[in-house]
Amino acid sequence: MAKDKTQRGSGGTGQNHIRARVAFLYRASTYLQSASVSNPSAKCIITNQTIQASNHGSPTRETVPNDKTSSTDASRESKQPQPQPTQHVPVSKLSRQLASQLRGVSLKSQLRLSRGIKRSICKRCDSLLIPKSTCMETVENASRGGSENKPWADVRVARCNSCGYIKRYPQTEKKSLKLAERKRLKEVGDGGQAVTSQPTTGQVPAVHVAR
Repeated sequence: MAKDKTQRGSGGTGQNHIRARVAFLYRASTYLQSASVSNPSAKCIITNQTIQASNHGSPTRETVPNDKTSSTDASRESKQPQPQPTQHVPVSKLSRQLASQLRGVSLKSQLRLSRGIKRSICKRCDSLLIPKSTCMETVENASRGGSENKPWADVRVARCNSCGYIKRYPQTEKKSLKLAERKRLKEVGDGGQAVTSQPTTGQVPAVHVAR
């Protein structure tokens, strides 16, 4: 005898455990990556000390320069630009592995991730993208008017610091309304009533077809 087919339930209730697993993997990956960015001030102090030591030599060495040489050295140092300390945040390997598992679970279970989660993970190296630490974000506008005249043409550019992958996201929330919507809002603002319903049969003129 043929087996009875089991009645399938709704798709949302059957994937609750998968959603919980994806949420746990994302939180764990975020926590592990944020642990490496927890103390950036100490790293900046170390970089400042190394830069000063490389420029001026060891601090214990004392020399008494002449007046002419000191004036020329001071003028040269004032002309040369001083290197600025950069904050280098290493990407956690365990965080990257958890992000890779998160993507694999979503692909195998055909679960659609939210926009925020997808844009916070690099598509090439699976590293968590944190602005000003693991990625650099800039806003570009290639239009003629620029951001002042055409703010809806702004594009957010995210560049991963570990692999150099660049992704562009258009800022659609700044896009202007369509002409029909603007006219309707203008009519409502002037005190008129916007016509949204279709005309009734009494308003439609009769058309006689010649036989």
